[in-house]
Amino acid sequence: MNQMTNRPARAAAMQRQENAIQQNVQRIEEAKAAAPRSALQMMAERLNVPSTVLKSTLMNTVFKGAKDDEFVALVIVANEYQLNPLTKEIYAFPAKGGGIVPVISVDGWNTIMNRHPMFDGIEFNDIPDADGNLLAIESVIYRKDRTRPIKVIEYLDECKRSTEPWKMMPARMLRHKALIQGARLAFGFSGIYDQDDAEVGDIGPGLSPGPMPMRDITPQRAPEPRQTSRPAIAHDPDTGEIVESEGETAARLDREGYAAMEGRDQSQMGEAQTTVDAAEAMIAEIVALTEVAEVNAYVRDADFSLLDDDQASAVREAAAEHSELIMRAKAAATKEGR
Repeated sequence: MNQMTNRPARAAAMQRQENAIQQNVQRIEEAKAAAPRSALQMMAERLNVPSTVLKSTLMNTVFKGAKDDEFVALVIVANEYQLNPLTKEIYAFPAKGGGIVPVISVDGWNTIMNRHPMFDGIEFNDIPDADGNLLAIESVIYRKDRTRPIKVIEYLDECKRSTEPWKMMPARMLRHKALIQGARLAFGFSGIYDQDDAEVGDIGPGLSPGPMPMRDITPQRAPEPRQTSRPAIAHDPDTGEIVESEGETAARLDREGYAAMEGRDQSQMGEAQTTVDAAEAMIAEIVALTEVAEVNAYVRDADFSLLDDDQASAVREAAAEHSELIMRAKAAATKEGR
């Protein structure tokens, strides 16, 4: 009689124990999900691809040949400008000075420019020489916050390469160059290159070629000899002081602002990414352990010097919850075996 009476109570106790274990497992999973995501995880979520599959795909295709630190840099740049490497908006390219640099295709530059909130359109003007042949192309970019457009001229004799695309489609390739250099000047994009920069310029990780040298001339509306005189420099007639034009002042302020933002953001991003990766690795190792003694030994001997206070607390909390889960699971197994 007593044995039959105890059966419902024992079943209820075991059910409560099982519920408690499941709740603890859920809390651990929620804690892991709430942990800061790595740059690769952010890209994987943006592209709706598992991170392990994405990394393997990138390392075997568009980021092939990149070392681990170069791979991370490529992923961070792609995330910064919201580019899709799988459609080759960004890819790895061996720099002339050594290493790998992030190269942006013309489709990527179009994406970046069109996403800028101040972008208000672009126009192209072909400039012929005295014989009517293509001499240069001017890009004219409009910004919503400027009263005057930004104009950039790229010359065919300076840009043309001995590659098949340049031999077959020189006008289209020159228009691409005008678009890219115009976007750089109009919006202050830096730290990213097109393929010609990587092939011609002696650039490497951490170095930026910036906009290529440009000449400010008035486009020729009729066949005329090429302008060789330099425009007069604006100055104050009373003091002789050189005065910047409105466009020059705006461009300079843009360059200075973006340079300051890039330096600060890259430094903060690098430090934050290091702590995030270290914390995630430690939590993954803890969750793989099956004994409480192993968890305690891991936490005791772990090096928390790379983590900030929040990350260290997250690791210790994950260890405590995992130890509790191990004990509950063993207790439930013991009861079932009786």
